[in-house]
Amino acid sequence: MRSQPPLLNFPWHSAPRRWGHRLHSLCSYMAMFPPALPHFFIRWLTQPGQVVYDPFSGRGTTLLEAGLLGRRGMGSDANPLAWILSSAKAEPCSLDELQARIREIQRHRRKASTKSVPDHVRPLFSESVLSQLQSIKGQLNTRRKIDRFLLATLCGILHANAKADGTPRGLTVAMPNTFAMAPGYVARYIEEHNLKPPEVNVLDALNTRLVDLDLPGPEFSCGKVWMQDAAVSGPWPAAMPHASLVFTSPPYLEVMKYGKLNWIRSWLIGEDPRVIDSRLFASASLPKYLDFITRVLQRARSKVKSNGWVCMVIGDVRRDNGDINLAEEVIKHCVPETDLRVVAVVADDLPIEHKVSRIWGATRGRATKTDRIIIMGGPKTRDLPPIPSIDWGKTPALEAAT
Repeated sequence: MRSQPPLLNFPWHSAPRRWGHRLHSLCSYMAMFPPALPHFFIRWLTQPGQVVYDPFSGRGTTLLEAGLLGRRGMGSDANPLAWILSSAKAEPCSLDELQARIREIQRHRRKASTKSVPDHVRPLFSESVLSQLQSIKGQLNTRRKIDRFLLATLCGILHANAKADGTPRGLTVAMPNTFAMAPGYVARYIEEHNLKPPEVNVLDALNTRLVDLDLPGPEFSCGKVWMQDAAVSGPWPAAMPHASLVFTSPPYLEVMKYGKLNWIRSWLIGEDPRVIDSRLFASASLPKYLDFITRVLQRARSKVKSNGWVCMVIGDVRRDNGDINLAEEVIKHCVPETDLRVVAVVADDLPIEHKVSRIWGATRGRATKTDRIIIMGGPKTRDLPPIPSIDWGKTPALEAAT
C-alpha cells in the first residue's frame, strides 16, 4: 500500500458547508457525504461524457454531481427509498412537466379513505392531509420517472424539524429533527408537547418546494438508477456501460437501520421498514463485513474500465478495545481479491458537528469522525492526474454548462 496523506490537501474542505445545487436538499438521508466530495473526485478523475457509478447511491449525491458536470451518473441501491431519491437526482424532470403532472393529479383527485392508515402513522397528520396523501399516492406510479420525482419531493417535505417559532416545516406535527424517531417516542413527544398536525394543501406545498429546488436545465447529463444489491452477482441493466469512475460509500459496520429511521417515508412509498432493513447489509461482524465488501468490489470491477478508478469512502469504527481502521482492513483483505491496486489513502477527519449522526448524541452508534478514502486504479491506470483547481464560490449549475 502506498499512502500519500499530502496528496489532496483536503481541497473539498474549502467549500462552504452548504455548498452545492439546491436539488441536493431534496430529502434528508442518513450517512450522506457533502456534495463537494464527489464533485472534486469527478472533476479530478473523469472527463465530460464519461460514466460515474455509485453502487450505494443513497440519496443520489454522486449522481447529481456527475450530471451537473456533464458525466452520466449511474447508480443502484437495495433500498427502495434510496432508489426513488437517487432516481430524482440522476434524471431530474423540468419544472414545467412536473407542474403539468400536478395539475393532472389535481383534476383527478378525489377524497380518499384513510381507514388503511396504520395507527402509529395517523397522529402525525391531520385527517385532511392524510386523505390528500392517500389520493395522491393512488395516482403515482413509480415506474414513471416523473412520478418518482414527485414522490421523492413528497418524502422531503413529509416531516421536518420545527421552525424557530415552533411551527411545523412539513406535513406532520413538528418533529424533533429531520429523521423519524421510533413510533413510541414520537407518540410520547406529541402528547408531552400537545402538538397539533398542520392543515396543509399538499399539492400547493409540493409545487412550492419544486420551485425552490431550482431544477437543472437541458444541459444536465441524465443517467439511470435501478434497484440492486451491490454484493449479489447477476445481470446488469442493458443501459449500464463501463464506468470510468466508481465513487461510493458502502454501509458502515453496525451503525444504522435505514428502514427504521425512515418509517414514515416508508409508509408514504408503500414499503415496510422491517422488510427494507432485511434486504440491506448490517452486521457487527468484521469478517462478514469484509466478505461483503470483497463481493462489492468484485462486482463493481466487472463494470469499470481497465484504466478506470474506484474510490471508496469508509469510516473508522469505534470498539471498546479501540478504533478499527476499516479502510486498512479492506485494503488488506478485500482489494487483493481483485486486480485493482491501491494508489492512495486519504484520511478525512470530519468535525463531529458536521456528521448527520450528531443528532443521536451519545447514542449515535459506532462511527468515528474519521473517514478514509481508498483510491484504487484498474490494471491499466497510470499515475493520478494533476489536482484540479476549483472555485468553490462559483455556482455549480453554471459551472457545469461552461
